[in-house]
Parts: sequence; structure tokens; C-alpha cells
Amino acid sequence: MRGMRAAAVLAAVAAIVALTSLGGLAAARAPRARKFTGTLTVGELMPMSGAEAFVGQWFTHGAAAGIRAVNNAGGVMGMKLTAVLEDTAGDPVDAVPAYHALLTHNPDFVVGPSSLEILGVIKFFGASQLPDFMEGGTTALDHMNYPYVFRMFPSDSALLASEAYYALHVLHCTRAALMYEDSTNAQDEVPPLAHAYTGNGGKILVNLKLEPNATSYLTEVADAFASHPQCVFFHATPAEMSTLSGNLQEEGHLNVHFITGDTGTAIQLAKAMGLKFASKYLTGMTGASVDAPAYQAFIKAYQQVWHTTKPLPATQAMYDAVIVPALAITYAGTTNAKIWVKDITRVSNGPGTPCYTYPSCVTLLKAHKKINYQGAGGNVDFNKYHNVFTPLTVEGWTTGGRLRPIYTVTTRQQALMYRH
Repeated sequence: MRGMRAAAVLAAVAAIVALTSLGGLAAARAPRARKFTGTLTVGELMPMSGAEAFVGQWFTHGAAAGIRAVNNAGGVMGMKLTAVLEDTAGDPVDAVPAYHALLTHNPDFVVGPSSLEILGVIKFFGASQLPDFMEGGTTALDHMNYPYVFRMFPSDSALLASEAYYALHVLHCTRAALMYEDSTNAQDEVPPLAHAYTGNGGKILVNLKLEPNATSYLTEVADAFASHPQCVFFHATPAEMSTLSGNLQEEGHLNVHFITGDTGTAIQLAKAMGLKFASKYLTGMTGASVDAPAYQAFIKAYQQVWHTTKPLPATQAMYDAVIVPALAITYAGTTNAKIWVKDITRVSNGPGTPCYTYPSCVTLLKAHKKINYQGAGGNVDFNKYHNVFTPLTVEGWTTGGRLRPIYTVTTRQQALMYRH
């Protein structure tokens, strides 16, 4: 199974060179001139509690900024967006009743959930013909075939390739230990990370599983550092990191780089390690902002809602998760999801006139222009599996708890890590 997964990851990342779906080639049509009345409901299905509740906070912040941007521009064909939130608790089982509770509010589309719980509900969206714009990197969706589900954030296969590239080419770490939580979400990351890292000259000294929420990891620390690794790839919750960090300090081993994915940009994880050590040794990943006008529009809306220009991690992608369906509904001229779901790639994929803000894109649509929305979080061109690819930035920490960009890994560099 792991060999099959590695092959699937290779195929998924190779698809970076052929992102544009056939839907993007359709000719532009103007939205209907008449305005609708009432509101559109944005369903938010997010992990607001549980071990990674901070992810839900990221998502709600980004979605609120997207809703503000659309409403500031007059809404969608005159209809303002309103949000309804249900908590999945970050669990695929708990996500099921949360999904059904959300349906009672008749959402027009859904943003969220994350990788933690998506597999528990992913089949429901097609059955209810409800478009979903989720965020999360699980490699299980690299070749998904769900017409109503779109992933707004790159797959973990891209994040893991970026982690491996950073370790090998920036840190010059060729001898690594793996310390991943013993959960499906975390363990799914191990095969593609190992493939990218060892396939390009790295050596994995030891592959250890961390028992979730254990009271001690002293045995794992001893095993990991017996071979003197130059860096550690890991996946852990803030609670687990707090225990692990204490054990590492106790044994004198908190002196190498610890590399992880998007959770590494969570202040909760940095504080769990201790900002003194996180500022030296902890790195995470976030989407690179490649289109300044789109990012500036996002920051403007984010500041209006949250009164800061320092957004939480991953919020840009959830902002885009609101903008894209709003544009697709405008393009289709109808709120019938069976119709406008087919227009998602027509507003997000090339070819077309690039546009960076919701109002400027709507203006082009009204002028019969084929558009290519450029996201605040990076590329939102969906491939045939409804995945996106974008450059990823390695982020470190300051002692004051601020993220600091270290290095950006391009999509070409990501693809090269799986060429073997």
C-alpha cells in the first residue's frame, strides 16, 4: 500500500506541469442582468474544538475576510453573504452530525473542513449537490474524484517535498530522524516524505511513532538521537510538542532543526516548544503570496474584520475559498449549484484575463471577459482532481513569536523531489 501511495504522490506532483482543466477553456458569458433578493449562506464546517482547534480559528478568520470582501462589493448579484458555523471537533466521526446540522441551514456552499475530518463527510457533498471548498493536505485526496469538492491548499505531497528540499538544499541535512504522531493523518505523511528525502540523497536513521498525548517521550528521544541526526522531520500537536520539548531539553537534544508542515506556523506549536528554542530550530510551511494585488485585497478585508494586518496562517486560502464560488455563481447567473459548480474552473483557471479582487473580476465578467482569478494564497488553478499547486514558503519564528520567511520552494523544485 505504501508503494502504491508513493506512486500516487509522484503522479500527483507531476501533474503540476498540466494544471489547467478543460473547463477553463470555455468562452466567457456575461452574468444575468437581473439581481436576486435575499442572502447566500456560507456553511462553515470547521474544527473549532479538539487537539487542533487552532486550525478552526485560522479557517474562520480567512472565511470572514472573504465574506467581508464580497459584501463590500455589493454581494453576489445583489445578495449578501452570511455564515453559519458547525464544529467538527477535528474528528471524522464528529464531522458527520456537524455536517447534517449544517444542512438544516440550507447553505449555498461550504468552506472547510480540514484534513482531520474531511474523509468522514466527503461523499456527502455530491449526494446533496453542495459545493465544498476544503483546506488540508491529506495525500488521500491527491487523486480524488468528487465533482463537488475542491481543495484550496496544496497537498501534503507538495508540503513534504518542500520540507525535504529545504532540509537537503538549505540546511544541508542528509541524516534525519522521523518522529510522527501515531495517527492516520500524520502517518500518511511518512511515505511521500521518505520518498522525496531518500530519493534525493537523504538518509532516514530512524522512523518513530509518537503515541498521541503520551505523558513522556523519553524512549523515543533516546532512540531518535542515538544515531545523531542532523535534523528531525515531525508531526505533533501542541500538547505533544510540549511533552516532547521537555524531554528533549532534559536529555540535551533540543539543538537540531525540527521541520514540519503548516502546523509549524501555529503560535501554539511554537510556544509549546518554547519560543527561545522555536526561534532557532522550528520551521513550518505556508503558501507563498505570489500575487501582490490579491494579497493586498485580502489584507484590507482581514483588517476590517480582525483589526490587524498580521493574518493567521492559512487564512488566505480560506479567503479564496469564498471568492471563487462567489465568482462562479456570478458567472453562471444562478444559485443552482448543479449549474454553477461547473463554472468554478472557468473563473479560476486560465486562459483568461488575470484579475485579483472580487469587484475587478465581476467587472470583467459583466464585460463578457473570460477571467482567471489569481488567489491571495497563491495559484487557484484546479487540476482534474480539483487540487491546486503553489510555491510554499518555509517559515521560522522570532523570539517575540512572529513568523519570519526563510525560503520559498517553487512548484518546479517540489516536482523535482519526486522525479525518482
